[in-house]
Amino acid sequence: METFPLVKSKDEKLYGEYRTKRVILEIYDEMQRAMNIGRPYQSRLSPPPADPRAAHPGGLG
Repeated sequence: METFPLVKSKDEKLYGEYRTKRVILEIYDEMQRAMNIGRPYQSRLSPPPADPRAAHPGGLG
């Protein structure tokens, strides 16, 4: 995440922290917890990502 200094700089000015990095790491942790308990990850996105039927064959969806 340190390879995006412009994002880091803007985040720190706007939020007082490198918010993008924190949120991405939180989401990775949420995805891992979902895998550990055998449940699908529930996206924070609203609206959620594209309908799984639109995914490429063999994709993660």
